[in-house]
Amino acid sequence: MSVIERKKRDWLLRQGDILKAAERVFATKGYHKATIQDVAKEAQYAVGTIYLYFNHKEALYLDLIERKIADLIYEVKREVNKTGDAKEKIRVLVHQQLTYFEENHDFFRIYFSERGGVRWAIKDKVSKSVRDKFVKYLDYITELLKDAQEKLLIRKDLEAKRLAYVLTSMLSATIIPWLKGMCHKEKITDMTDFILDIFLKGVEQK
Repeated sequence: MSVIERKKRDWLLRQGDILKAAERVFATKGYHKATIQDVAKEAQYAVGTIYLYFNHKEALYLDLIERKIADLIYEVKREVNKTGDAKEKIRVLVHQQLTYFEENHDFFRIYFSERGGVRWAIKDKVSKSVRDKFVKYLDYITELLKDAQEKLLIRKDLEAKRLAYVLTSMLSATIIPWLKGMCHKEKITDMTDFILDIFLKGVEQK
């Protein structure tokens, strides 16, 4: 391994340590109360080291959000692509998205609970990369639904893109109240079959 490759590896390892520490700090304290000093202490790095990677707290938070979204989409696609059945693909998509939020509930609980503050304060600064990922994710869901239409699982007279928005809206309407503690179910993944049933029975082929 060359000196340049070693330096790049070490840089990425330290960056990963910082992001993991930041996730724990933000999940515990929230965005507003968390400080770069808190992150440095959690990561066991000097404060100056944190600033070598991120200029300020907002940059660190935005980077973390982008990585979380990318990871969510990757995990969903990986699991969906394991099956060839049209209905099962939709079920896996729903279940995997719920699973991801369940496994990362501390971080996302803070994110959504502070929507009146940090979420709206930074929403215009969320990178074009994140927005592009959401658009491509919707396109991906649209293609799954088009395939379901070809397999006569869903009515062909319904626009697949609109159905993709409906499905993602149903997921959001389930996830956000759960993260805010408004639902009493212990596991959000328990809602998988309910969401799938409501979605498909409203649009199934007659």
